[in-house]
Amino acid sequence: MSLHVLITGGAGFLGTHLAWTFRREGAYVRLLDVEAPAGSACDPGVDYVHGDVRDPQVVSDALNGIGVVVHAAFASPRQPAEVIRSSNAGGMRNLCEQALARGVRRMIVISSTIVTRPPRTHPVFLDSPLTRLDVYRASRVEAEAVADEYCRRGLSVAIVRPKTLVGPERVAAFAIIFEWTRTGRPVVLLGNGRNRYQLLDVRDLAEGIRLLAASEINGVLPFGAADFGTVREDLEALLAHARTVARLRFVPGWAARPALRAIELANIVPVSEWHYMSARGEDSTVDISRAERELGWRPKRSNAQSLADAYDWYVERWNATGTARSTHPVPLAHRALKRLSWLLPR
Repeated sequence: MSLHVLITGGAGFLGTHLAWTFRREGAYVRLLDVEAPAGSACDPGVDYVHGDVRDPQVVSDALNGIGVVVHAAFASPRQPAEVIRSSNAGGMRNLCEQALARGVRRMIVISSTIVTRPPRTHPVFLDSPLTRLDVYRASRVEAEAVADEYCRRGLSVAIVRPKTLVGPERVAAFAIIFEWTRTGRPVVLLGNGRNRYQLLDVRDLAEGIRLLAASEINGVLPFGAADFGTVREDLEALLAHARTVARLRFVPGWAARPALRAIELANIVPVSEWHYMSARGEDSTVDISRAERELGWRPKRSNAQSLADAYDWYVERWNATGTARSTHPVPLAHRALKRLSWLLPR
């Protein structure tokens, strides 16, 4: 019997690649999302259920005949705090409860490395998180705790903590960098770029999740690229690949950090973790040895290759349609960086 898989958040970046990966192996795939999937995610072997993971009846119906759930639906820091809490923690509990009632044997939860950051609270209202990013972090921590609870109740659960995803079909936080590169503008980098930031190609993660779904491994597994350099080295490799006149320009960390702090305290959606860690000059990596050892998984693509592939997709889409939208609108903080690039000489 072929594997029957439900992917929540199935219309998104990761969900689309997961659908392709499972379908290549002959699995039956059902997607659950509040948005309909687009393009080649909708082949004859993929069903779509419109609905929210917080809705018990929708989730129960979507689980009918399913053996494995990949839970990739979540509310991002761009959304209101109450939506973040109810979707990430409440949606996790509802999904686990319905899966246990339906006799689902296996669940893969896509979490985030943000859960490893220390919690922060507001300097005045001590019981409140500092920003929406801190609300998001707390909701992800709670969601993992819910998954652990249901694992003790008999549901086989593995928790995946991936590094920042990159690859074809979405540009996300890298949209502004790809635009600067394509148009030959200065590519603004916060900090000196000497820190190491591990990315992860979405296609490598999708393969790892496929292997994980077929296993009995429980607990937490970090996923990331095996081959990566400093932020400066990875971006220089991208510029060499693109062959435009774009060059790196650096905003010193001492100037960037206060601006990032002001953005946080104003409760504006912050720049991506990639930009944030660069400004702080801190490395951001995970140990992928458990996935390599227990799953036999090995990421095929380096940071540089993943960025190049995503950039090529971006340029192809731009040339064909005049646009290459990311999954979410470009945050205000990123638009400020964009304006900054126009003040710098080419």
